[in-house]
Amino acid sequence: MIDTHCHLLPGLDDGPRNEAEALELARGLAAQGVRRVLCTPHFSAMFPTVHSESVERLGAFQPILEAAGVRIEMSVAAEVGPAAAVSTAMEQLLQRSIAGRWVLVEALADSSPASLGAIFERLRDAGIGTIFGHPERCRAVQRKPGILDPLREDGAMLQLVAPSLVGRWGSDTEAAAWRLIDTGRADLLGSDAHGAKRRRPHLRAACRLIEERLGAAVVEELTEIKPRLVLDGVGSE
Repeated sequence: MIDTHCHLLPGLDDGPRNEAEALELARGLAAQGVRRVLCTPHFSAMFPTVHSESVERLGAFQPILEAAGVRIEMSVAAEVGPAAAVSTAMEQLLQRSIAGRWVLVEALADSSPASLGAIFERLRDAGIGTIFGHPERCRAVQRKPGILDPLREDGAMLQLVAPSLVGRWGSDTEAAAWRLIDTGRADLLGSDAHGAKRRRPHLRAACRLIEERLGAAVVEELTEIKPRLVLDGVGSE
């Protein structure tokens, strides 16, 4: 599997505090079948992560994984908060993009469709695609699963996270996540893992539930086929 939303790098945000905790998380991801991780440290007012530092942490941590025999390939982008997506210079957003093609934007509980639409348009005008992270946590999406359909039709992607599907974020979020899955609106599935014990990976459990409900092909689409295209910088057209 390819995990397109993970706070694996140590000491950057609210993920692992140190290399030992990050290694424990990496082992857990590998045990669940993850072979490639897109590291997405927060970039927001609360966590104004410096991208060059993220790149340095990636370079320092990869040899630690290899020495420990953990076979995970890593790359780095960011999980950009909505306010940062609006106010940050496009050059800085591009630095934090995925393959120069996609920016992962966090959908918050109180994010409005209008605000998400404005972010999408800003990025689109700069030639960058938008991936909305955990839209199932957004109350507007919970009320109306198709509210972001116009953005998807124009090229945006929706990235659900495994904890939502297994009920870790409450019944409303769980129900919204499954509605997005069942109606074919979900494009990607990430772990949103922050640690081996705290906000740990639930990918295997979520994938098992999806397979039982909709079949293995849907799991492959969410965790291998579309993630590979995203990491290769391919659009959603």
